[in-house]
Amino acid sequence: MASIDSEGYSSILRIPWARTVFASALLGRFAFAVIPLSAVFAFHERTGSFATAGLAIAAYGLTTFTLPAKARLVDRYGQFRVLLPLAVIAAVCIGGAGVIAAFSTVSAALPIALFAAGGAAVPPLGPAMRSNWRAMTADSSARKQAAYALDSTCEEVLFLAGPLTVGLMITALPAWIGLAGAAVLLVLGTSAMVCTLPIREGRWAVRDAGVHVRRKHTTSVVRIPRLSVVLIAMFALAAGVSIVYLSVAELATASGNRGAAGYIESAMVAASVVGGLIWGKLNLAAIARPIQLGGLLALLAAAILATAALADTLWAVGVGVSVAGLAIAPAFVTAYLATDDLAPDHREAEASSWVNTAYNLGAASGAAVAGVLVSSAGGRAGLLLSAGVLAVGVIVTLSGAYRLR
Repeated sequence: MASIDSEGYSSILRIPWARTVFASALLGRFAFAVIPLSAVFAFHERTGSFATAGLAIAAYGLTTFTLPAKARLVDRYGQFRVLLPLAVIAAVCIGGAGVIAAFSTVSAALPIALFAAGGAAVPPLGPAMRSNWRAMTADSSARKQAAYALDSTCEEVLFLAGPLTVGLMITALPAWIGLAGAAVLLVLGTSAMVCTLPIREGRWAVRDAGVHVRRKHTTSVVRIPRLSVVLIAMFALAAGVSIVYLSVAELATASGNRGAAGYIESAMVAASVVGGLIWGKLNLAAIARPIQLGGLLALLAAAILATAALADTLWAVGVGVSVAGLAIAPAFVTAYLATDDLAPDHREAEASSWVNTAYNLGAASGAAVAGVLVSSAGGRAGLLLSAGVLAVGVIVTLSGAYRLR
């Protein structure tokens, strides 16, 4: 039975240094909201092919395999020493890929490879910020849930503003400027975050005793059965959402109003923000978290299927994906809480990074398949594929949760 928790979001932001560190992290993470749609249109402008654009997004997303290793480096050496060098490398590669795609006549393989290298280097700002939240709310599980909900929904706000910004930008400017701007934001935000006093002094870092405990664990956290169910759910969620994004881009382009893609994606993210804020105030402790994830995926699948049936107008597409968006942020909050519940001591950051890794792998897989499909069969076919992928995710997640209960 669901109930409303009394823990307020304002109390989370009153924790010393919380607002400064969180705002800085969000500035850096805004780059991640600008990059995908900018890359889609930058590579489409270069090649005229959504299949190539999808390949570029897939190459970028597949580098998510490096995320747990980078999170492990942060745990071992601290955020101050690891995050900024990674941000600089990523910025040079991603910005450079945009410039080369726009101004060079070399094969598209070069900017795609450079774009992927940038993806391999992006700093793990999300896992790092969740480690900070975990340290700041160690005295209360309710405060931690509220902090994770605030983090996820604010990140969704970024993914609302990101496509909207790109949608406005590409009506007057070439898409490569979006990639260059994202590179600047990544360095600025990461610099501001790691230079704050508690991070510079390592106040929230895992201490030496924790490091010794962590080294005793040689088995990958992804082998934890219940955690694997969570990761499968996030993979399916990401694949479905990634397919929706490319499908919306194709539908908007086919209608002669490609800038509408940014507005429609922003509407989806706005709904996610609303859903996340509500979800963070609910007490659903009586329902197993994998069951919660399965239900959220079911909501997404139904909404996307309805959107495919009503895809004759962009207004109908916008309404349909907005309903679907209500489940996205709640799914992230639930997955992060589940990993904290299931991960071994002092490996929560690594486990949390695997949630992002599963999501990014799903997004890359969805983009690779959707790029080919929407180029040949159109955006409506892409929406149907998205609903099918999410439906399979529901079945696998719920059946896995039932077996492991």
